[in-house]
Amino acid sequence: MPAAKFEIVRKCKICGEPFKAKTIESWYCSPRCSKIAWKRNKDEELRMQKLDEVVKKIPKSKDYITVPEAYALFGISKETLYRLIRKGVISSVNVGERQTRVSKEELLKLYPLRKKALTKPKPVAKLYSLEPKDCYTIGEISKKFHLDDSTVYQHIRKYSIPTRQIGNFVYVPKKEFDNLYKGAKQ
Repeated sequence: MPAAKFEIVRKCKICGEPFKAKTIESWYCSPRCSKIAWKRNKDEELRMQKLDEVVKKIPKSKDYITVPEAYALFGISKETLYRLIRKGVISSVNVGERQTRVSKEELLKLYPLRKKALTKPKPVAKLYSLEPKDCYTIGEISKKFHLDDSTVYQHIRKYSIPTRQIGNFVYVPKKEFDNLYKGAKQ
């Protein structure tokens, strides 16, 4: 990733310390903070997957659900659920010690269902026509969009744009660069 030509001062999202961003996409002051953020994201994904598994096991016809099931369905903490029960906002049934059931219907009136875990779909491979008639050469892109050749190559790498070399010319799909530079002066 090329370095920014100007100074960007940001606040690290993990430790809160101000730092000079080396690139436009820098959000963490050090590799350590970056690893912590990555670990937090992975842990959150795992937690959401476990909650989704609990939700899948709950029968739709079940009117009264356990506190952990309510947490999995609505994302409400158990402390909040017990506070609502004490205040009489939602009805509950004690089936035994540590077996409190709460009304699913009443919770639906108060809270929306928890959003599903964001599973990243596998990217669908795009089909490109790399025939010269459907492509720009690097020189054409440079002239059309007023860019250096090195900038064009950086964008090709950054956005994983396919290329095809025929002789001395490198061809890039017109559709990709037109989408990339929508609204750019030509």
